[in-house]
Amino acid sequence: MKYNFTNEIHSEGVELSNITAQGFKSACVTINFVLPLGDRASYYALVPGVLTRSSQKYPDVTAIERKLALLYGAELVADISKVGENQVLKLGVSCIDDRFAFDGESITAECSDLLFELIFNPLTENGVFSAKDVESEKRLLCERLDAETGDKRAYAKNRCEEIMFGDEAYGIHRLGSREVIESITPEALFEAYKEILANAKICVCVSGKTDYEAVKNMLGKYIGSVERDLLTTETVFVEKAEDVTYQKESEPVKQGKLVMGFRLGMSDADDNYAARRIMVDLFGGSPHSKLFTIVREKMSLCYYCSARMIRQKGIMFVQSGIESYNEEKATKAILQQLEDIKNGNFTDEDVEASVKALEDTFKSVSDSPEALDTWFMSQCVSGDYKYPEDFIEEFKNVTREEIIKAASDVTLDTIFMLEGNAKGGEADE
Repeated sequence: MKYNFTNEIHSEGVELSNITAQGFKSACVTINFVLPLGDRASYYALVPGVLTRSSQKYPDVTAIERKLALLYGAELVADISKVGENQVLKLGVSCIDDRFAFDGESITAECSDLLFELIFNPLTENGVFSAKDVESEKRLLCERLDAETGDKRAYAKNRCEEIMFGDEAYGIHRLGSREVIESITPEALFEAYKEILANAKICVCVSGKTDYEAVKNMLGKYIGSVERDLLTTETVFVEKAEDVTYQKESEPVKQGKLVMGFRLGMSDADDNYAARRIMVDLFGGSPHSKLFTIVREKMSLCYYCSARMIRQKGIMFVQSGIESYNEEKATKAILQQLEDIKNGNFTDEDVEASVKALEDTFKSVSDSPEALDTWFMSQCVSGDYKYPEDFIEEFKNVTREEIIKAASDVTLDTIFMLEGNAKGGEADE
């Protein structure tokens, strides 16, 4: 799908982006708030859910759902993510493209109006959020945290992060903590809401064939009434691990979870990214990778075993599900595959397969307005926007020597083992 991306600075700390394409049948409008990840994470994570429950114009969920139904079944979304050492709060509306509406209606403009209304004109009681809404969202947010704790694969990954980044902001969970969430009052949450409007970098993105000028005018109207004091942070990149931290926990589950955290040697998100990304794919990012074909298939040491790079922090995690008694063997086998790449033990065909796999993945970004929005808004933290096609060209030009050098830069930082001590229980995930 051919598309075009433009970005403009609306005012200090406020950006407006537009993604246009000819073939999409849907569109979306999102407002993203970027804040330094810190001790206010629990408060900020709770705000989007409360904002989607009511506003002065739409006093309850029923009124919001009725309006969405009138907009040809538009959908309201809210999400919280972690990009580097920033927490990103996203609220958006997905809808049909304007050209499919009857009588020349601008559905995107109406969806944008709804979105701005929910964010900038929330319903309040005695000057703060409704206690009932706050309590409901606190319960739902705690349930999300509990779900991740119950999913032992996610739990092990989160614990490895907490240990590895114990003295860095990146170690904070994107949703905060249950203890803090449970203590939040409507008064304290409303203060956090005002902090978001005043301190966050705000990135508005309009995707699809939409009424861009209408959204631009709305942004000016609403943001003009907010007194702004922008807060920003720089993500810390630790290029090399000095030693290896090891920690083990035990739970009554059958399958053990082994998570290994590595530093990739990056000084920033663009530092030799293409070569490092291919190296990670060769190592454990695809079905033809060494972790899959050797550690999982040939050696039968893991139920699953894969590597994932996090570019915005310059790190890599290897996650595997194993029989707990195979921990030492699995650890040695995983590290041996990395050593093999350092020694150049891979073929040109392996590299070609990784480049082709990455090309297919990056091309899929243009499959929908929502995917394009997610792609470009993940870059709103830095404000350095690149097209997926830019990376594809970089991948094609990576040399064998650059891949070996990328692997040689990798150092093991943390190992977390969740040991299973039950004969029955959890199945493979």
